[in-house]
Amino acid sequence: MKRALAWLDRRQSGVPALALAALAWELAPRCGLVDGTLLPPLSRVLAVGFGMARSGLLARAVFASLWRVGLGYGLAVLVAVPLGIALGLSPRLERHLSALLQVLRPISPPAWVPLAILWFGIGDAPAVFIIFVGTAQALIVGVATATRSLDARRVEAAFTLGANRWQALRWVILPGLSPALFGQLRVGLALAWMCVVAAEMVAVRSGLGYLLIEARNLFQTERVLLVMLVIGALGVGFDRLLHALEVRALAWRQGTTAEGVFERGGEAIRKTIAYKLG
Repeated sequence: MKRALAWLDRRQSGVPALALAALAWELAPRCGLVDGTLLPPLSRVLAVGFGMARSGLLARAVFASLWRVGLGYGLAVLVAVPLGIALGLSPRLERHLSALLQVLRPISPPAWVPLAILWFGIGDAPAVFIIFVGTAQALIVGVATATRSLDARRVEAAFTLGANRWQALRWVILPGLSPALFGQLRVGLALAWMCVVAAEMVAVRSGLGYLLIEARNLFQTERVLLVMLVIGALGVGFDRLLHALEVRALAWRQGTTAEGVFERGGEAIRKTIAYKLG
């Protein structure tokens, strides 16, 4: 048992927490702790999921949502990242655009749904637009803030050594910004999934969000929970993929950050105390 727990701890898989949550979900309705109509057992939800998978309904909904998220998120990254870097580097540009960004910032993505339907009708276009707007707003602010936080001395050193603006951007600013940039991209990806669900509930007749609202209208709680699980699993999967890309792209940072140092320091102190007492 100890070896199994040690293996899980090294893997940092989170399996024990997921297993406990799944067990509690299965037992709570079966033991009468919650209403089984409102919270069906996990096994019943998964059985409904297998039926949806066999019929192809679930796959069609997943591919529709993936297409919209990919297009909306990709457009947001192409627009927001360069604009955020430019805002962070240029106080003049920030002064010109700050009022507009401050006005748009409090408007949540679902608030754009009525306007998107009026402009684009029902279909992929309004959903992609909502994903683009909701994700781009957050990315612009996050990337601009990260750019302003860069160490100005490194940029000044590059100019002192004869670099021009393009060389300073390529060899100093972008490498220094890349860790924060990957963090912003992961936050933006999670936001894109939230936006697509909100958009598909009202602006589209396909996708996971449409399945979710349709199941709610028919009081099919198993389907509601199943779609929520699928959305969560897809979000985690793509976040892990982006994190793996981050680790690979930023391999040069290994051993230079504080990640894990606190835990390792605490473990070293415990071992030292145990050695002295033993």
